[in-house]
Amino acid sequence: MNHLKLPPDSPVGQRIEELSKDDRVSDFYLTANEPMVFRFNGQLYYDETVFAIDVPAAPEPGCLDTAIDLHGRRFRVSQMVTRGKLRWVLRLLPEHIPSPADIKIPATAMKAFLEAKNGLFLICGATGSGKSTTIASMVLHRAKRRREHVISFEDPIEFVYPGHIPSLVSQREMGSDEHDFAAALRASLRQAPDVIIIGEIRDGETAEIALQASETGHVVVATLHTSSAAQTVQRFLKLIPSERLESSQASLADCLRLIMCQRLLLDDKQRKRFPVHEVLLQYDGVINIIRRGDFKKLDQELETGWKRGMFNFQKSFEIREHEGYVSSTKIVASGFGWEESTEYLNRQEEISA
Repeated sequence: MNHLKLPPDSPVGQRIEELSKDDRVSDFYLTANEPMVFRFNGQLYYDETVFAIDVPAAPEPGCLDTAIDLHGRRFRVSQMVTRGKLRWVLRLLPEHIPSPADIKIPATAMKAFLEAKNGLFLICGATGSGKSTTIASMVLHRAKRRREHVISFEDPIEFVYPGHIPSLVSQREMGSDEHDFAAALRASLRQAPDVIIIGEIRDGETAEIALQASETGHVVVATLHTSSAAQTVQRFLKLIPSERLESSQASLADCLRLIMCQRLLLDDKQRKRFPVHEVLLQYDGVINIIRRGDFKKLDQELETGWKRGMFNFQKSFEIREHEGYVSSTKIVASGFGWEESTEYLNRQEEISA
């Protein structure tokens, strides 16, 4: 497998250093001997700088995930082959793990996480919505205030947690520290953890281990690529084999402490993106809805649960407006949760033009 070779003093290396100084830039797309592409405020732009590199005529097929440091910044790298050409996607990671206040993590979500002695916490959203940053911020905030053992399973390690904090953090990178994810996750239950960071739940085995760990006295943090609380619960349960679905549904109702979905919207005035959230907490009404499998009623629970710290994207958007954010976005309800309206998408095209 061909790993990315990117000399810091190369034209592309220097151009990446220049663009990385702007916090509105998030991703770089490098294709062998083609112009570089970067993402600015969520939109793609072509650069004149060509990524000149010697690569094999027939690169080995497949994907590879890793991380690199360049000019003092850390990047998550995903390698692929497209039409016989090597391409790398570099995600620029924040220089430091931000505080919850910096990235506007809802106070009720943080309170639930800081006070939890066990249970499952699901952080959800589309690719690029900031899930990894949110988890790192929440975990570090807790690790500074408790004396616990935190184990993370990452592919690759993105944020490096600082030393000299009260908690012990064991970051494990798949491929270099461990090969079998499921076996490593099961073994972690015997390594006296207090908090387990799973990353993305992709299969039934991982979902069941996450439930088992949250039932046996651990705080488990994981992600799903879902856009709403109701969709998250259904997606999670669809991963469970049918013969164990009923018991797992009951376990999920009892163990689920938080579902927080997030997305990034563009502030038209500042030309920067800001987060909005949907927050579902564990209350009797939520527990009963999940037990009965009447998941559509979770949306109603979010609308009526404002006084208990729960809210949907529309309410979160209204909060951001009161904080001074200006956006042409209109959050509307759909069969798949909450999404941007056509008016907003048309406006985005005008801004990009």
